[in-house]
Amino acid sequence: MKNFSTTFMTLVLAGVPGCSEGTPGGPGATVTTESGTTVTAKKPIFGQTENTFNLDVPTMSSALQQGQEAEATIGIKRALNFDEDVTLKFSEVPKGVTIEPGSPVIKHGDKDASIRFKATDEAAIGDFKIKVSGHPEVGADAAIEFKLKVTAKETFSVSVPSLSTSLKQGETQTVSIGISRDKNFMQDVTLTFGELPEGVTISPESTVLTSDTSESVFTLTAADDASLGNFTVKVMGRPAKGEDASDAFKLAVTEK
Repeated sequence: MKNFSTTFMTLVLAGVPGCSEGTPGGPGATVTTESGTTVTAKKPIFGQTENTFNLDVPTMSSALQQGQEAEATIGIKRALNFDEDVTLKFSEVPKGVTIEPGSPVIKHGDKDASIRFKATDEAAIGDFKIKVSGHPEVGADAAIEFKLKVTAKETFSVSVPSLSTSLKQGETQTVSIGISRDKNFMQDVTLTFGELPEGVTISPESTVLTSDTSESVFTLTAADDASLGNFTVKVMGRPAKGEDASDAFKLAVTEK
């Protein structure tokens, strides 16, 4: 039995930025007092302080599974007179998770930047807050938190008979083929078969095991002149998302 390992799956985490609270940046974000001390500028009752910007991320936590990749969008809100390029930086990223590109730039004419999260199969599981800072060409950095939830990967494996299935020429025989599901794996899986011995057919040629089904019965039929011998028949399981899993069962075709 071979284990299935998810290596790639793309999820859109944030097609539209939200309204998460952060701290503004830009030349207008700080002021210098008469004593020469730099302090945060007072925020107006409505809107943003002139010549500042804020970063914008989803308000809800975004989900990423181990072994997967996912896209996200980080937006920018520009106040009056702020038209600079802003470089994004990330810190406190969970173990086993990387972000590409590592330092994306939101150009002065753009409203957002796209990034891609990549999680290894062993990425840390849990709820995390990734620190995002936006560095302008002039002025203070803006900061905000991006909420990311890393969940356990979904896995399954194909289950075949452990003993060789015996089939006589001119006869039929049934065989049960199924899958073993990890507790997080609830996808539909399509089962198909590799090359069969000459003169041997299987019915159905493929089937879909729905999320609440883990096994199906197939009928093998051997023609009167089917090839004799011991064979290995490959079984492939294809999930709705992710990589295939496979295994093989032994088939012995004998004289009638």
